[in-house]
Amino acid sequence: MRLAAILSIFIILLGVTVTAASTTNTSLLNSTQLHQLSQKIPAPPSNFFQEILSYIAEGYNWLVGLIQNILQNTLLKEDPGLASAYANIIAWLVPLTALYILLTLAEVARKFLGYIIAAGWIFLLIILFLAH
Repeated sequence: MRLAAILSIFIILLGVTVTAASTTNTSLLNSTQLHQLSQKIPAPPSNFFQEILSYIAEGYNWLVGLIQNILQNTLLKEDPGLASAYANIIAWLVPLTALYILLTLAEVARKFLGYIIAAGWIFLLIILFLAH
């Protein structure tokens, strides 16, 4: 399975490398053009980060309220006062868990990208060797 995946990546990268080596591109921007283009980008509004933080706070409060209502209606019917404390803890654990899952997926993607980069360098060296 792994060998088939690496072999298919090898074939794809070989095709891309051969195609890229055979074409020339003269539409690259120089540093002056990049500087001129960067001057056209408008600055963000002055309260941009405050707005982002207020949206995050509203989202957190909405999540706490949702969890609190679920706990009050299901597990903590007899003592709804505990729902507030547990809702805050759960509201902190939910995004941390999501971040952990994203970092795990990023680690898998990083390894996969490493294989692609290694295969690309190998293909490049092979093409350079065969070009002579």
